[in-house]
Amino acid sequence: MTGKEPFWIVVDQSENLKLDEPETSRLVAWIEQLPFSVTLVLSGRKIPKRLPVSRWKVRGLAVAIDQKNLAFTLEETSQLLDTVYKINLTSQEVRHLLTVLEGWPAGLMLFNEAVTGSNLDSGLKHFLNRFYLNEDVHQYVASEVMADLPADVQTFLLHASLFRELDEGLLSLYKPDWPIRDYIENIRHIQPFLLVDEPGCFRIHELFRRFFYQLAEREWGGEKVKHRHGELAILCRANYRFFEAILQALAAGNDRLVAGIMKDIAERYEPEEFLRLIDGWLEQLSPALHLSRTSLLLFRCIPVELAKQLIAPLELIAHRYKNEVSPGYADLYHRLATIYFYQGELTKAVQLYETSLELSYKNEDEPMVALNTSLLAQMYRFMNEIEKAFVLSRRALAKAEAHGFKQVQMHALWNAAELLIEKGHFEKARRLAEQSIHVARECDESSIIYPLCTISSYFRAKGELEEALQWAHKALEQADCLGIRPDRGWASAAVALCYQELGNLNEARRLMEEAARLFKGFRHHSCLIQKKLTLILSKQGHMEEAYALQKEVDSIARESSYTWLQKKEKIDNKPLLSLQMLGPLSIQLGGERIQIKRKSSLRLLLLLASGSKRRWSRDEIIGRLFPEETEEAASNQFYVGLSTLRKLLEPDLKKGRNSRFIAYDGSHYYFRFEEVKIDVEELKQLILYPYSPEVFSQASSLYKGDLLHEYLYEEWLEESRAMMRKQYLKALEKWAAQCQEGGKIKEAAEILEVLVALEPYEESFQMHYVRLLLKNGKLGKARKSADKAIMLMEKELGLSMKEEFNQLFYLN
Repeated sequence: MTGKEPFWIVVDQSENLKLDEPETSRLVAWIEQLPFSVTLVLSGRKIPKRLPVSRWKVRGLAVAIDQKNLAFTLEETSQLLDTVYKINLTSQEVRHLLTVLEGWPAGLMLFNEAVTGSNLDSGLKHFLNRFYLNEDVHQYVASEVMADLPADVQTFLLHASLFRELDEGLLSLYKPDWPIRDYIENIRHIQPFLLVDEPGCFRIHELFRRFFYQLAEREWGGEKVKHRHGELAILCRANYRFFEAILQALAAGNDRLVAGIMKDIAERYEPEEFLRLIDGWLEQLSPALHLSRTSLLLFRCIPVELAKQLIAPLELIAHRYKNEVSPGYADLYHRLATIYFYQGELTKAVQLYETSLELSYKNEDEPMVALNTSLLAQMYRFMNEIEKAFVLSRRALAKAEAHGFKQVQMHALWNAAELLIEKGHFEKARRLAEQSIHVARECDESSIIYPLCTISSYFRAKGELEEALQWAHKALEQADCLGIRPDRGWASAAVALCYQELGNLNEARRLMEEAARLFKGFRHHSCLIQKKLTLILSKQGHMEEAYALQKEVDSIARESSYTWLQKKEKIDNKPLLSLQMLGPLSIQLGGERIQIKRKSSLRLLLLLASGSKRRWSRDEIIGRLFPEETEEAASNQFYVGLSTLRKLLEPDLKKGRNSRFIAYDGSHYYFRFEEVKIDVEELKQLILYPYSPEVFSQASSLYKGDLLHEYLYEEWLEESRAMMRKQYLKALEKWAAQCQEGGKIKEAAEILEVLVALEPYEESFQMHYVRLLLKNGKLGKARKSADKAIMLMEKELGLSMKEEFNQLFYLN
């Protein structure tokens, strides 16, 4: 040992060094006299306390090998896989593998064994999905590591598995009588166990932490583990450690505590801090948490105004790793989709849920497949695509029940119940809603308000209003306990609908306005609530407020392309009046076609319904409908016609002024358009939207002809008829231009075909139509249309357009 060649003295299993004080002094003196060419290597679970290892490290005399020294780097992992194991992975796959293994060398050996002889792609996914359940590793830890540890240290590890990091301060608050520092010192040199994140901050390798967590569940029982998580949540909250508090509350399944802590966080922190809650941090912090279990509650608790500010940073991450297929990025798209949903961007949410679903399938992440499927069903339900939503909901339910995904099972049951209400299958809906309540009590008490409201809807549809009110109040009481905004808004609206049906319009209005306030910022839900509020205002006779609110809702719906709101039907067991006035007149009451035989009654209905929501004085109505009658005769015809019309539409009506359809404000008569389905009003809303195939199809099906074309000689209809036709033609021109600008030549031609049919003598339409047909390669159809136009113009108008059309064909 006196030469200049390097020399190593290796002391393995250094925890077995049992030296008294004199022996330690002699060993230290001997080591410190060693020449500089000699290095002492200490490797083991524990370094004897009396040895001055830190001083020796500084002088270069000794090296202590710990987990950080043994862990593989990204470069070392890539080299091992490529040169030794001959496994070819992309850089993203290597990085993801290393993240899961946390650099543990033995894990790479296990991976090599797992994929040998199998398809690499499926083998990698299977290994990563099953890694934390590896029984061989757990058996090794139980027999080779745990068995050698003192009983009190083993107990400490079970409790430590409830934490992400071995934070001495927090652990001391949790167990003030325990020697926490000694326990950490006892295990810090067990090489597979501890990782060093930053100086002085240790955590147990996730694989082994999950092993200890499972051991704790077996020894204590699941309910005891939850109870301890709850104690920790309260402890962390009391010490202003809110992020640790919320993860412990989620693991405890204490929804009320989660909601309360979220309020604490919202009051204190900037949006960037919330990224920690939704970018995967929670799942890393507790083995009890998984996005499929926390998503339905967590995103409801985050203030919608704050969540909006999280979109940009999450989208930046998504764009940066858009080709990534790891489970982390499937979860990222799910988080973005959920935020967009609560913001009211349903179309965007659908796209992102579908992306997350596709990635979840690729990664064989069954819980997220089920959750994304169920949430897609909910999106399509709100978008009024009932059959599509029902298929997805049943698919999600089947997967959830097959694999025991309780949160998804609860959500899918509730969603299916709501869909069955829409379809009129009330008894089936009630059964599924009751099952959803039962499952919610097991896994997600906060969500129970939603199936409670569904059962309230069931009783409202059955006409059992007192029973409906009781169920809605149960939901509201539950929502008030938790204080989650969308939950309280949903329940308040349910109670308001019951009061509306019971005739207590003041209370209905108060609660619906409260729901509207709570849903402020939830753009789509806000529209739904305000539409309901509009009906209440109109029933109270506050028509100006109702019109203003309806205008606001329509504006938001147009801006957000909520086309489905226009065709969403209100479930109602009372007769609904429906008028088709474009083309042949058709009047339906309660789904049955009726005829109004009294001419004065029919003309009065048509005047009010076609009057652009204006209010009419008695004299104005008489002047329009009975201009040639004497004042007395005209007045008599008006009152008889009005009374007959009201009784026909509402046989049980006691007082005319209480009419659902024809109202009187003391000086003017007007039509309650909110209570009636009228094709004219539907078309007026549709033509305000930008082009989409759905909008064009709906508009085309509505416009079956000019307004009340059977009554061509009624002078009071001429202005309304001409205005409606002009507005429709203008909308068609606008949509055709939008299609052409977007390169949708075929769709533009379809719109021009409608225009030509409506205005065959408008030469610009004819020319434009033929030009589009030529651009679309429809030469034969273009020639036929041109010849028809030439003949029509010459025969009816005496105009020759042959040269103009021939020029079009020549240029093409």
